[in-house]
Amino acid sequence: MNAESNLNKILNFTKVEHTAFSLPLIFTGAWLGAGKQFPAMSVMVLIVFAAVGARIFGMAMNRVFDRHIDRWNPRTADRELPAGKMKLSMALMIAFSGLAVYLVSCWVLGGWCFYLSPIPLVPLLGYSLLKRFTPFCHFGIGLCLALAPLGAYVAAAGHPMFTTPVILFSWFVFFWLSGADIIYSLMDIESDRKNHIYSLPASLGRRNALNVAGGIHIAAWCVLAVVVILVGGGSMAWLALGVTAVFLILMYIPVIPIGQRFFPISTIAGVAGAIAPMIA
Repeated sequence: MNAESNLNKILNFTKVEHTAFSLPLIFTGAWLGAGKQFPAMSVMVLIVFAAVGARIFGMAMNRVFDRHIDRWNPRTADRELPAGKMKLSMALMIAFSGLAVYLVSCWVLGGWCFYLSPIPLVPLLGYSLLKRFTPFCHFGIGLCLALAPLGAYVAAAGHPMFTTPVILFSWFVFFWLSGADIIYSLMDIESDRKNHIYSLPASLGRRNALNVAGGIHIAAWCVLAVVVILVGGGSMAWLALGVTAVFLILMYIPVIPIGQRFFPISTIAGVAGAIAPMIA
């Protein structure tokens, strides 16, 4: 029973299930890297392991760094570390286990994957610290995920000679998640102001922050449309683009709770956006 309880704590702490919704973004990078087809299954498995390990490392370190901030915020005060449900040593063990999975996967993939593997660790380790210094902190998490399809591209292609479609797709991911994070932080606007935590909603106010997020999401959709054009997208690709647009718009419907606008609505927008180039 204790082992089951600890497993539930770890799963809740790392939100591993959310990784499944970022995998299509990674698959798109691999698909583009292998020349509009999927690479060998062994490569895909290693890419997934690297992605999961990196996400566990980033999420766990985020929770470690933010444990005191989370204690001040009523929405996050019941999380494992601020609520005392998990020891700091266990959280660090989870983080470094994820790091080990990531590095070993990159090592097995070899070549450029291993040489470039330290680069994503910098934003993964530091993005949660940005809220202490700048209201543009939302772009830090956008950068973390934007590097994922590029990493998958390198794993599939065997080199970092990025094509225009994968670079633009990475920009789509950056804009999509950065805008979504701005909307998500609306839930903490009062707590952020009270505790001197930086965010665009806390700095600009709710309406202006939504305007910024809206502009970012328009840019995301436009960039994705260019990707579809470049890969020769047909009717199904444009249908996926339409689905992406619908769910991006739903993120701005006031009657929908903010938490649901972020998950699952923004997630569906990202998944549809990832599918669009692959069904071209």
